[in-house]
Amino acid sequence: MRGLSLGAGSALLTPLLRQLQLQAGGAQDAFPSRFVFVVKSSGIVPEGVTPPAFQGMEARPDLFNADLTKVALPESMRALEPFKDQLSIVQGLSGKMCRGGHSSYFGMMAAYMTGGEFDAGNVVRATADAELARLNPAPFNHVALAVKGKALSKSYGGTLYPGITSTGPGKELPFQGSPDLAYEQLFGSAVSATSSGKTRFRLQRNLFDFMVKDLKKVRKQVPSSERDKLDAYLNSFEELRVRHRRLSGMKSEIKAHAPVLTDKFTAEPEEFRQEAHFDLAAAALIAGLTNVVTIRLDNINTTYTQLGIDKHNHGIGHDEGTRPQAEYRDVIREHHTGLLATLAGKLKAVPEGDGNLLDRTMIVFLSDSGDAHHGSCFQWPYVIVGGCSGKLKLPGRYLRYPEYGAKGCRTISDWWTTLLNAHGNPVELFGNEDLVLKQNGVSHAGPLTELLA
Repeated sequence: MRGLSLGAGSALLTPLLRQLQLQAGGAQDAFPSRFVFVVKSSGIVPEGVTPPAFQGMEARPDLFNADLTKVALPESMRALEPFKDQLSIVQGLSGKMCRGGHSSYFGMMAAYMTGGEFDAGNVVRATADAELARLNPAPFNHVALAVKGKALSKSYGGTLYPGITSTGPGKELPFQGSPDLAYEQLFGSAVSATSSGKTRFRLQRNLFDFMVKDLKKVRKQVPSSERDKLDAYLNSFEELRVRHRRLSGMKSEIKAHAPVLTDKFTAEPEEFRQEAHFDLAAAALIAGLTNVVTIRLDNINTTYTQLGIDKHNHGIGHDEGTRPQAEYRDVIREHHTGLLATLAGKLKAVPEGDGNLLDRTMIVFLSDSGDAHHGSCFQWPYVIVGGCSGKLKLPGRYLRYPEYGAKGCRTISDWWTTLLNAHGNPVELFGNEDLVLKQNGVSHAGPLTELLA
């Protein structure tokens, strides 16, 4: 492979070839860890992600650590049943060092008080997702995708600033709100090495036109195990390509019959844009273009019309709909966990080392407002999918920490401290300590050592 002369496809193939080189050399520990942070608005209600077998245990005085693989998931999370051996649910962690309300903004992943209802506030430090991107560098160090802007914003498409991720003091990370533009920004470099150098990569073009010759050269040089990874890589681009060409010129017929066939990369409904963002995330991770993706799913102005919902998230949070709030939330959660399951399935299909790409990935599903529409910050549930690179004792577990103020209670600062410690940054505490807990003598600020492998 060292002697191969690659053409236009080299820009997209280089990160993948580097991974194949590591695998061929037996350098299993050299593979990077990958992270996907999926952020929803209007809270993740704890009981909605609690398996029925574990309901009613909120007041336990100790850490409840149970085998998740032995129990059924809530009905709205059934898409994740095939991944239960790599699924974990963590509940009970508080975030009272953050602001409550409709959004904690940067506080969600940096553990500090910031902003107001309409203002994300000052950026004090890098958020945890950006820190993990720094620890796991890639050609695109951090891919950030969103459907809408800040919690109460109606901004849609183009460059967005949702106020949830920062790379350092005063440095907010921009998100791409248009899947077609994100596609071009991530994969348009495929044309940069052509002889003319003048033709700008367009979405309607076949990406394989630039890559197929190089891929054929590479496939001849690698054994069958590496070919499986190449094929998975190729398939991820095939899916993107098909969406751009599928049923072009048949928009009226599509609208009349099957909206699911609408091109997700240019479609207006949020549900399709969410699916497109997940497709982009999978392709970028498989290609090795990035190791960290943050997806902002929605905000409180989002209305899930394609799911048959007649009220935006804000109205649902205030029980203004024609159905009970819990019913709306179940429908939305089913959609979101379906997206998580599809992403997990794509990553699991990619062999890497002695396992697969999902083994070295941590997909974190969380809310920017904690446990409710008007987040109280007493609880901050997390749903995690993936093997976490074997660095955390999470896969297949359900954990519930003691309630706020009780002996042994812990915080989201401790959670992010744990993730950073596990992946190469032995910080004593990431974010702010809860001073009320400290004053009352029940603070245990630092990593959650029981989760470290």
